[in-house]
Amino acid sequence: MRLAVCGVRGMFGRCPQASIPVLAVCGATGTGKSRLAIDVARVFGGEVVNVDSMQLYEGLDIATNKITSDEAVGVPHHLLGTFPASMAGHIDVRDYRDECLILIDKIRKENKHVPILAGGTHYYLESVLWSDFLTERHTTSSKDAEIIASLSLPADSSECYAQLKQINPHAADELHPNNVRKVRRALIEALKQQQSGGPVGRTNPMGDPLIGPVNRSYEPRYPGQTYIFWTDCDADVLNKRLDRRVDDMIKAGLVGELDRFIARIVSDQDTRNNQVTTESDKIERLFGNEAKAVTDPFTRRGILQSIGFKEFSDYLALPAASTERTSVTGQQLLNSAIERVKISTRQYARRQIRWITNRFLRRPATGGLPVYRISVSEILNSDSFSDQADWDRLVLAPVVRIVHDHLMQSGDTLLTDCSNISRLNGLLALCPSDAAPQPLPFIMKADSESDADSESADGPPFVCSACSGRVFSRLEDWRAHTKSRSHQKRVSKLRKRALLQSVACSDDRRDLCE
Repeated sequence: MRLAVCGVRGMFGRCPQASIPVLAVCGATGTGKSRLAIDVARVFGGEVVNVDSMQLYEGLDIATNKITSDEAVGVPHHLLGTFPASMAGHIDVRDYRDECLILIDKIRKENKHVPILAGGTHYYLESVLWSDFLTERHTTSSKDAEIIASLSLPADSSECYAQLKQINPHAADELHPNNVRKVRRALIEALKQQQSGGPVGRTNPMGDPLIGPVNRSYEPRYPGQTYIFWTDCDADVLNKRLDRRVDDMIKAGLVGELDRFIARIVSDQDTRNNQVTTESDKIERLFGNEAKAVTDPFTRRGILQSIGFKEFSDYLALPAASTERTSVTGQQLLNSAIERVKISTRQYARRQIRWITNRFLRRPATGGLPVYRISVSEILNSDSFSDQADWDRLVLAPVVRIVHDHLMQSGDTLLTDCSNISRLNGLLALCPSDAAPQPLPFIMKADSESDADSESADGPPFVCSACSGRVFSRLEDWRAHTKSRSHQKRVSKLRKRALLQSVACSDDRRDLCE
């Protein structure tokens, strides 16, 4: 999708690339990321770069919630419906990152505009904003193969972990002992560093060891020029919003869109193979082909991971425009599918939020980027989402203030003859500098956690003696396990058993006394 730029060209005509910030709008689905990105672009002369892995492909505009041309209001959009759906599963995060970096450079250097990354695939966003995230494709050159062969790695995975624990204990603590591939890779890297005589582990540009989790990114690609805006919302408000959104998608024709997509993709295959298949065969073959095509676990089944496909698969397997779909059974399948879509959407939103909190915030300050939480709860909890005045006051103005203050500190970048100067001044009046939001603090552990907590004071790995010695390398996984129903049932059973044994021992002692 490529749209004409709105009327603020020239705003950065005299602005060097370094003073043009790189903005990112992230958050859970349904929190207004696209709207905020477009509004900021209209104020500052920006261009939006899509960061939604499913919106990269053409088709499924309803299922993937692509913005329309009317909603874009002339703001240029990139990587939106750019690739044919048949390429889903063949484009991974590194392909996206490489394409995105070229676009950002062009937007800043040639167009003199602000690049605004907007979308909820935070895995993709991290690959763009941090240069040390997924730096390699993990291919092994002949030279590397010779080095690895000379290292004499232990054959047993437990011995590999033990050796890694000895050489680089910090890296070992971040990995599960049974994750053979990652443990082996970390051990190889540690042995290579040891062999070269340099410090073992990750280091900063000065060569000093980095203290902090090894599975975090520490090298911002645009240091001092990146701002992350997180459109966040209270869970109960967001859940209601998402349920309404799914209902709106159904009314907009989601089922028909899925039918047409499946028919188009599979009919192309049938034409080549001279085959005719039923709707049920199409569903089975489409899922099977996509599953085989995808090698990147984060893209799983390509575009079929879009919310709606697997939930509607049973209903879509019924012949389109047939009495089977309008029958009692068909309607039950439809209603069940709609409910599953709502559940999947809410679960996806929670995963998106966890990435922000666990990756962008739960980390050392070293190498971190400023994250500003912009609450949209009040907007979404009322009818104010369509009210421009409330949106400007609660959501847009704080973001505009932060970007404006950056530009003012960077030099003479705001031209007095800017065609949007009145709009800009109006928004700045709604949020004075002393009322601007502050970046969220970086945290290394949950607020409810204390150093006295016996379960976590010693750090990872965490071993659950109650559950057959299960091992957890991450604190968040450990805490989730201890709150799980299976763990609590197991602990309760062990306590009852211990109590019975205690009672039995007391009876034995009483018999002896008598």
